[in-house]
Order: sequence, then C-alpha cells, then structure tokens
Amino acid sequence: MKQVVAILMLFAAVHGFSAQNPTSVRASVQVLPGSVATGFHICLKGRKIWEQKLNARGFADLTGYILEQNYRKMQNKFDALGCELQFYDYPFLPFDDYYTRDEMSFIRGKVPNENASAALSLVAKLIQCAEKVNGKALAAAVRSCTRGNRMRVSLGGVAGNHLKELMFAGEYPSFPTYFHGSAPELTQIKKFMNLYYSPSNMIITVVGDVDGKTLEKAIVKDFSGWGDSVPVMNVFKAKLVIPAEKTAEFGTRRKNQGYVLLIRPLKENLSVKEIATALLLARQVSDVISFQLREREGLAYSIGAGIRNIGGRFFMVLAMGTTPKHVRSSADRMSGMLDKLLKGPGIPESQLERIRNSLLISRRMKRLTNVNKAFFNGLDLLWNRPKNFEESVDNSIKKVDIGTLANAKTLLNGPEIRILINASEEQLEKNDGGEGTHRKHP
Repeated sequence: MKQVVAILMLFAAVHGFSAQNPTSVRASVQVLPGSVATGFHICLKGRKIWEQKLNARGFADLTGYILEQNYRKMQNKFDALGCELQFYDYPFLPFDDYYTRDEMSFIRGKVPNENASAALSLVAKLIQCAEKVNGKALAAAVRSCTRGNRMRVSLGGVAGNHLKELMFAGEYPSFPTYFHGSAPELTQIKKFMNLYYSPSNMIITVVGDVDGKTLEKAIVKDFSGWGDSVPVMNVFKAKLVIPAEKTAEFGTRRKNQGYVLLIRPLKENLSVKEIATALLLARQVSDVISFQLREREGLAYSIGAGIRNIGGRFFMVLAMGTTPKHVRSSADRMSGMLDKLLKGPGIPESQLERIRNSLLISRRMKRLTNVNKAFFNGLDLLWNRPKNFEESVDNSIKKVDIGTLANAKTLLNGPEIRILINASEEQLEKNDGGEGTHRKHP
C-alpha cells in the first residue's frame, strides 16, 4: 500500500519566485541536464476554497473537461511539439492523494526539452480559449464529466467527507471533489474559470534540460495580463474540533460494500524527523493489518494505513473496505492492532530495514519522472516549504532507528475518531432512512 506523502508547513524562503504584476504567474524552473524530456506542472491554488466561495461544487473537475475539449481542437499543434497534456484528476489508491487534492488541481504535461517554451505558450492560449466556453460546449463537458464520474463515488471518499464535517465543524470544505450536479449557468462557470484559471492563481514549475532563466521569463510573459487578479491563496489551516461522539455510522445502498475509517490526530508542528518517523510507523501498521485481515482472513477488498494532511492538520489514518457485516468488528480489530504495536517493545533491525526500504522505494518512484518532480516542486512553493523538501524527509527516514520508531506513540495527540459505513439497502429501508442518514453508534 502506498503511503501518502506528508506535508509540513515550514515558512522559509521561496525558491524560483517570479511575478511582475498582479495578474502574473508564479514560476520556477529546475534545470536538470541530461533529461530526456521536460515535465511541467501548473498548480491551480485553493481548489476547495474557491469552490466553496463561489458555491461551485466540483467545478475544478468539470472545467478540466472543458479544457480537454479545447485541447482536442488544438491537438495537431500540441502533437507537432511532441507535447502531451493532462487536465483533470483520476481516482487513485487509498492514501495516495497525488492527483486528488483539496488545496489544488492541475494542468500538467511532458514535452521535448527544446519545445518547452512553445508548449507552455500554447497552454496559455488554450486556457484563454477555454474560458470563452459556450452553452453547447458546457453541456458536452457536463455529459462527459458525469459519465466519467460514475465510477468515482467510492465509499472511502464518502467516509472522508463525513470525517471532515465532524472534525472541522463546517469550517473546512467537506463536499465531494468530483462533479455530480446538473449543468450550471454559463455565467457561473465563466466566473469560476476567470478566477480559478487566472495566472495570479497559478504556480508553474518546470523540470528539464532547458535554459532556466530564459524559460522562466517566457512563462511570466505568456501567463500575465489576462484573467482576474485574485488575492493570494494562503494555506488553509482549519480549526480542529474533536466530536463528542467519537464514532459515527452512516448508511449506503451498496448491498455488498462497507467501509471503515479510523483516524488519530498527530501533534502539531512536526519536525522533519517526526514526519519521517510517522511515515515509518504508518507503513508498519499498514503491513500488519493488511497481512492479517486481507491476506490471511480475506476480509478486506482494500486496506492500509497512512499519514494524511487534512485542513493543515496531520493524522494517522487506517481504512478498510469490507462487507457490511464485518465493519464494526474490523474497526475494533484494526484499532486493537494499532494499540498493540504502539505498546509493543519495538521491532528487530531487519524488519525496520525492510519497512524503510519499502517506504523509500515508493516515495522515490513518485518523483521518478520530470513531470512528477515538477509536481513536488510546485507543492514546495504552494506550502512555502524549503526546496527539495521530500528529499530531506527521505534522508530523515534513513536515520530513524529502532528506539525512535518504538517511541512513535508520542506523536499521536488525540482520541481515535471512527467513520463506519455499513448499512445495506434492506437495513436502510427497515430503519426508514436515506443514503447518508446518521445513526449513533451504541
């Protein structure tokens, strides 16, 4: 099970910052000699905040399809440059929010090094064309989007939204990420795009064998002077509220699927070393619960543990997809396994090395291609982190010893909160409830 890359808010000097006027983009170019191709990532800031502010739920997802429509119209021009683009999010593995994130969405691509500037200039033109969307194009985007999203309504996502509602008392946007609504008014979608896709709401990061200074100036020139000037979108840190009732149970009409989500807050202001320790602990927990409940007993169709950043707060998260009748017992068992590990004497050096190597390999794989490197460089700028932050976490992972991992329980700071989704269609009808009906845990 892949681990989520934990994000730490460190207020430090920002590398590669360029901006000349209120509607200018923020850009950073990393020169990497010998690269086969250049990767670029355009971060669109404040995804859920903008959607909440404009009452535009799922619009970041929907407008990705509008961009794709225009990409197809301009396909020959991009193909001539050898450039491939991607606009919208994909459902991914549990705990791996590489694609689907609350604080941003993206446009990203890869292109031969010599065509990087021309490709990004073409992307700027594509966005401006997309913002002129008409009613016919909007209707087509809605159809494509809703059809594609039929497979995206996971119980894990439903549980996560319920969890945000409980923990942040309405302060943090808890509505679904993907668009499932009816067609919005044309003026509403244009207003959203004019703000969300404004250059002043973007961070562009590029990694490749390019002329860094020249390319950075070209990006600022091409991504300036259009769109509305938007305020700086600061990192959103929500006020955590521990609910009085630590377990909430919800119903689903899926007869054969249930879901367990367990979450424990971590202490605030984690150091890089503490993040590394928490990631190793999560990998250890994930291995233990996966082996027992999925491999040996066959109870889980998906299972794992990870470290999540939700609303600027860090959490240890355990999750499991199973049948409805096993939801409560699985929650108890996973919680018990975690407590046993936290109270245990520690693990032998050989086991620590196995866990460490597995974690480092999965983390490094995420940063293997230049487009992925550009993604993480963008996160460093978005979250005001030091440059190469993920590499510093990797270096700390290498140094965590048995004693440090055995004391990882000191990083947990708060009670366990549970979200259980376990009602079958028959149970809902019997209890005269609807989908999403809240029932207190006895």
